[in-house]
Amino acid sequence: MLLSPAASQTRSRLLGSILALSAVTHVSQLAVYGTGSDTVGSAAFGVLYAAIAAGVFRQARSAFLAAATFPAIGGLLGLYRLVAVHPNPFSVFHPILDLVIVPLAVSLWRGTARK
Repeated sequence: MLLSPAASQTRSRLLGSILALSAVTHVSQLAVYGTGSDTVGSAAFGVLYAAIAAGVFRQARSAFLAAATFPAIGGLLGLYRLVAVHPNPFSVFHPILDLVIVPLAVSLWRGTARK
């Protein structure tokens, strides 16, 4: 089912805003935990999320697919980090955001399918 332009725009803004929040909190871990390899890796995902958010705000269909794919991977890595590497509040918060981001991105990607 294709989304109306208004619904697509509203959902894109929501998705882009959540991705931007996630980007900021991923990068802010550097200030909290320093530059350990797990923190630098998480911050790199934050930079990637910022780039994806920019595409989502422009309603680029490829950005919706990226917003479904990379946060799914990041969420799994975050859960691994929580359990095995460095338990911290960010490793709880980010997978929760990913549980919102991924289905929303999939719905936008599917809802903007080309005819």
